[in-house]
Amino acid sequence: MNRHLWGLLCVAIACSGSRATEGPVAGQVKQSSIDKGIPADLALAIAVVEGGLKLPRFRDVDPADEVPVAGILELRHGAFNSLARGAELLGVSEETLRRDRDLGTEAGLRVLAEVAERFKARADDINSYQDVIEELSGLGTASMRSRYAAEVYTVLKNGGTFAARGNEAVRIEPRPDVEISALREDSGGGEVPDYLGAIWIPTRCDGKCTYGRPDGIAAVDTVVIHDTEGGWYASVATLQYDLGKSVHYIVDADGSRVGQFLHEVDTAWHAGNWFYNKHSIGIEHVGFAADPLGYDTNLYWRSVDVVQNILTRWPNIRLNRNQVVGHYQVPNGSRIPQSSPPCGERLSTCEASPNYGGASSHRDPGVHWQWCQYLERLGGDCTCNDAYAHWNCTTDHTEAVRCAGGVIVRDGPVEIDHCEKGCIDQPIGVDDICQHAEASFRP
Repeated sequence: MNRHLWGLLCVAIACSGSRATEGPVAGQVKQSSIDKGIPADLALAIAVVEGGLKLPRFRDVDPADEVPVAGILELRHGAFNSLARGAELLGVSEETLRRDRDLGTEAGLRVLAEVAERFKARADDINSYQDVIEELSGLGTASMRSRYAAEVYTVLKNGGTFAARGNEAVRIEPRPDVEISALREDSGGGEVPDYLGAIWIPTRCDGKCTYGRPDGIAAVDTVVIHDTEGGWYASVATLQYDLGKSVHYIVDADGSRVGQFLHEVDTAWHAGNWFYNKHSIGIEHVGFAADPLGYDTNLYWRSVDVVQNILTRWPNIRLNRNQVVGHYQVPNGSRIPQSSPPCGERLSTCEASPNYGGASSHRDPGVHWQWCQYLERLGGDCTCNDAYAHWNCTTDHTEAVRCAGGVIVRDGPVEIDHCEKGCIDQPIGVDDICQHAEASFRP
């Protein structure tokens, strides 16, 4: 059959291997992988596990993000600094790779090919990539690396169709030839986490945290909420290894797992403010501040469980917006005293001020973090600073929130309406509609 007739037939039956049916993400990976002699489906499987398929084509990035990632493979700083190596291979800055998803993806494929050559992996033997996958993970223990490789190989073995940004569907055909190796366990006694549901992530404090609490454990009275700006594995590897930054906990995007890097009695460098570091416990949440879908409901519930557990050990933490704060509220100690109260203005005012967000003016967890819903679940209170004059649906559309009486008052109370039948978004400047079980509408 000539190529023209084959092309027409493929269009008619939607051949899965036709480039015409591939979106920009899969198309780039497949073509670039062919050029480099690496399995395209392996690269796509890594992207699935990383969550990198959801990255937008271009991003505004903060050079000081806790977790800098690039491309759908989420090149990162870790035990193996794949982000630095990718930037070297393309002759560009790390920030450039982070901003441009396609450029970051090309860098990731080059790093994958280089590591494959180093480990003598062969494109015709998918099982020869075990060590390559483990190296790319950047994770710090044998058990973590082997679990990561097992996740990637499971995606390859089972195949499937996976959602990418821009409504693209990425198809990975099942690979029955994949062999999933037995998980390795680390030798030696592991630490017992403070939050017993957490995965303990070994982290050395050299250049990234301080053992103990310089002002004494009684001084701990604050929880600081962060978001990672990277997927689970990229975030874990980065926060485990990258110098100058650390945190106590990390909650995965779907709430399915929690990691603990440091004991609560130790001081993490997470707030960009030494006073706040000494007095707080930091929790990272896997997600992106600019994601219009916001944060998953299960992430909130798991985070609430972590904070409530923390309260059993730290009675000086109170459930109010002066002691459960976002990174964006932490004073910038180079501009105002480090011990200043957290920003008590509306989020937009706090984010616009160079006086807050710690030393690097961080803006996480962003406008989509539902403070009133979160504090309500914790058993605490938010303020009118976290709401608007009009009723606004929460991102999960189960509640609506507004400043009490529809009047914005600094630090004033809020009203929260529970929408048993869901909440319907309306144009800005109009009350969203909270639907109730009795089928009546408010407002």
